[in-house]
Amino acid sequence: MLAEIVLTAALAQWKGDIEARSGLPLVVAETEYEANDHSFRLAPDTPQRAAFIEYLQVENFRRQYMQMYAVMIHHKAAGGSAYLVMLNGMRRADWKGHEEALIAHEFGHAWIKAQGYPTPIFIDNQWACVGVHSGDVVQHGLIRSELDKRGIEYRKFWLGGLETATLQMETSPSPAPEDRCARIRVAAQWLDVKLGLKPGEWPAQARYEAALRKWMPEVEPTVDQIVNLLKGKDLSDKDVHRAALKAVFEALKDLGYERSKPYRVYVTLKETPRVS
Repeated sequence: MLAEIVLTAALAQWKGDIEARSGLPLVVAETEYEANDHSFRLAPDTPQRAAFIEYLQVENFRRQYMQMYAVMIHHKAAGGSAYLVMLNGMRRADWKGHEEALIAHEFGHAWIKAQGYPTPIFIDNQWACVGVHSGDVVQHGLIRSELDKRGIEYRKFWLGGLETATLQMETSPSPAPEDRCARIRVAAQWLDVKLGLKPGEWPAQARYEAALRKWMPEVEPTVDQIVNLLKGKDLSDKDVHRAALKAVFEALKDLGYERSKPYRVYVTLKETPRVS
């Protein structure tokens, strides 16, 4: 394994901007997945290796990380704080050839943090996914705006991933009802589509949404609720940003806990036994 990740000129410039703005190092590393014991490993000479490993040893973090292409962590420690960008080697086949877009997206999360925007705190429990996806829903618009300013192309990778998700929904069974984080993850992805794409920008959007409505219909009321909440809001305003994070967190948590009325009705009807 090699520790060094080679950055493009645009990424190297942005890395320097983030480090200058925050006063913290920004470190990028790729993890290797070992299927025999379901573990992740890092090259021995990886900078900040001990900090990366600290998160990889947390079960709830690993569970979320396995679903991601990459993640950015704001690591806080006395005398050793840093921004850690971790690329998921288990999913390398999904992002190979799109390294710049993948890393740039995670740099965007660090950029937002460096500018003093509020961000959710990762809590090591079964609801870690709520904080992770609440932050994504509110922050992705700002990140994409910055990517456009810096001339970093990301749409091909993003839309390719959505097309893969469409095919999976069309050909795979829905997740088990007890997989609450699956509902939250899918809702966040749909919100990305609704909030991040202009009408007609992605020709396959109608097919994607039709597949999602059939595959996991219980998430749509929450998605519509959050779209109505965020549409027209200036999320670059830090006070508005903070309020949006709180509201999105509560809405996604209700979806996960099955507290939203539309979801309770859906489950009740779905589980009612047939009478013959």
